[in-house]
Amino acid sequence: MPSAYLVIPIVLLLLTCARLLTNWFHLSKAPGPVVAGATDLWRAYQQYNGQLRGKISDLHGRHGPIVRYGVRSISINDPEVIKLVYGSRAGFTTARLSSCIQNGKEVPSLVSTRDETRHAALRRSVANAFTQTAALGHESAVDATIGELLAKIGEKKTFDLSSMILWYTMDAAGRFSFGEPLGCLAAEDDVGGSIQLIRDRFNHWGWWSSIPGLERLVFRNPIAMRQKRAPSSMAAAAISKLTARSLESKQDNEHVDLLQKFLDASKDHPTILDTSGVVGMLMSTISGAGDTTATTITATLFQLLQNPDHLKKLETELTGLPEIPAFSDVSKLPYLDALIKESMRIFPSSTWPIERLVPVGGVTIAGMFFPEGTSVGCLPSAIHQNKMIYGEDAHIFRPDRWLIPDREQLRSMEAAHMDFSRGRRVCLGQNIAVMQMKKVITALVVKYKY
Repeated sequence: MPSAYLVIPIVLLLLTCARLLTNWFHLSKAPGPVVAGATDLWRAYQQYNGQLRGKISDLHGRHGPIVRYGVRSISINDPEVIKLVYGSRAGFTTARLSSCIQNGKEVPSLVSTRDETRHAALRRSVANAFTQTAALGHESAVDATIGELLAKIGEKKTFDLSSMILWYTMDAAGRFSFGEPLGCLAAEDDVGGSIQLIRDRFNHWGWWSSIPGLERLVFRNPIAMRQKRAPSSMAAAAISKLTARSLESKQDNEHVDLLQKFLDASKDHPTILDTSGVVGMLMSTISGAGDTTATTITATLFQLLQNPDHLKKLETELTGLPEIPAFSDVSKLPYLDALIKESMRIFPSSTWPIERLVPVGGVTIAGMFFPEGTSVGCLPSAIHQNKMIYGEDAHIFRPDRWLIPDREQLRSMEAAHMDFSRGRRVCLGQNIAVMQMKKVITALVVKYKY
């Protein structure tokens, strides 16, 4: 009997070792930490501690364009593969995304929908709401929020600029999403916990995307799914606005916000964009237009304050513009455009590779074959600091790199820039985001002197 107690743990240990060895052997030709190839717990640990981006960049520095950071996870630091991996007809599918849960059901959105056919249909149903022309229809909402931001700053002797910018982007997102601000600027706070909700969602994806099976077991099991949860303040606001709008007898053209555009689209695509789909779209829009847009604006302003020469060049370019400019006045300003591109290059919002699954039959990338089901992708920060594309000073913030006369070099840099993701999953709201960024940066630089 005592020997049986020894045999069971020994067998379990041997089985575990065999599994770890099998995991590592699967993609052993790709360089990287041995433990990362044996178990995804290495990746999970790095993501949980916010260190995965730095670790992968270091691995690329030591091993070259292909590195392994998980059992089936490969990062490729080669701009030439962007078109292959993210191309619309390449056959690669998105990997490891989590959706929100509401009333025991997963709420579909463009971000969380993994089925590529459904994603394409959902994207087509709302695409007209995000064209450049449609984005201009939200300019008055952005202008009103910039006015509130300037007024709020004018009341202060000292203030936290990053918080002010975040409150501005959240309120602007509320205005062009469903017609009124969330109230963050007025309260100078995270009203209803909306900002924390967005960050909790991003953190959840970051912490659990490396071990999706365990995430589903813990958070999406039948018991957890049946539990009633009160909707978040942001979801509650979206549901309230949607319900009220649905009951109104006004003509559609009296509303120009995204909610109305989504409701109009739902009439033409009722099975694709139902009520929960509209709520999911609103949540995704506010999340993207709020926190991530604020990050780029704050990064740009930080660099301007750290580099007076950059600020002086921008001030010269903005000479003569009104405090709150029309987007037509700033949309094509070369130095402002270069500043924002460079900020997004140096401070990309994604902190891990944008993953895609290798299709049936496998694929050879950068000279190495990867079997079906392998997760491959580019880490934006690694691509953005590729010296072959951006020069020996790729790690330096230098907006003037975008103002060179060499058209071929510019095309190479643009092709490698993953500011709003790439391919079928490219950010639909980028036109609104660019308008927000260019207008508010201009307004602050025109009004205040450093």
